[in-house]
Amino acid sequence: MSIRLALVGPTAVGKTELSLSLAEELKAEIICLDSRQIYEGFRIGTAQPTFAERARVKHHLTDFLLPTQSFSAGEFLNSVRMILENSAQDFILVGGTGLYLQALIEGLPKIPEIEESVRADVLNMYLENGLRFCYEKARELDAEAMKKISAEDKQRIFRVLEVAIATKRPLSSWQKEREGGLGEIPTFFLNRSREILYRQINERAEKMFENGWVEEVVELSERVPLDAFAWKSIGYREILEMLKGNISKEQCLSVVQQETRRFAKRQLTWFRHQVKASEIDLAEKKSTIVLKEILEKVG
Repeated sequence: MSIRLALVGPTAVGKTELSLSLAEELKAEIICLDSRQIYEGFRIGTAQPTFAERARVKHHLTDFLLPTQSFSAGEFLNSVRMILENSAQDFILVGGTGLYLQALIEGLPKIPEIEESVRADVLNMYLENGLRFCYEKARELDAEAMKKISAEDKQRIFRVLEVAIATKRPLSSWQKEREGGLGEIPTFFLNRSREILYRQINERAEKMFENGWVEEVVELSERVPLDAFAWKSIGYREILEMLKGNISKEQCLSVVQQETRRFAKRQLTWFRHQVKASEIDLAEKKSTIVLKEILEKVG
């Protein structure tokens, strides 16, 4: 019963097939390290493991959560603990959500519960002054934390404000005091040249459309409230706009490709600076060689 390794990297880099081969060689099951693949029914657009891949190797924490529910890094940590406690199986982690991996290794900050009155105050600040004002206020209160947060990331801006106001301490200082982690996990960070990665992202988006992504969105829109958390996944809202006639299919595809490339760039930056990992350039080595090297390192 252990996590043998973590296989991480940007979207579309090529984690899936390598992860399946690693799991088979190690006689391990896969725990998905992805904050978008968790939602029931949102399969094509989030690149969930296919049913054939799940039949080949058992996967955990994918396609299981109601689209209306949120799922924090803390809940991910607790879920993984439960999986480990209830199984004698070995596991490998596979995905691109760095915050989940960080929570698993280092634990969670010991931040006190935030009172609803503080949350209400921050919401009112936003409603009265706008997101840009909140962003600048958050930078004033916690410059260190805001280095990693964009001016459009409302949820994380609110979090910085709420913690600073409620505790009189910046979130960044709380994040240095963590507890409950599992400790170091051998981590392998897959990468490719930017040109190849972006080409693979563009090609995968095209295949998603060919494989029924639009039909998936139509089916989901008939039963999932449009304010559900799952709709925040890249591409779903863009396809909804296309279905309303607001943008063409070509425009929709272009936006999805662009947003996915931007997301991959953020993932690359995160894994290079926020986690201890062995970086592997998939463009320079055959997959069989990469597989052998990883197996040798984890024993």
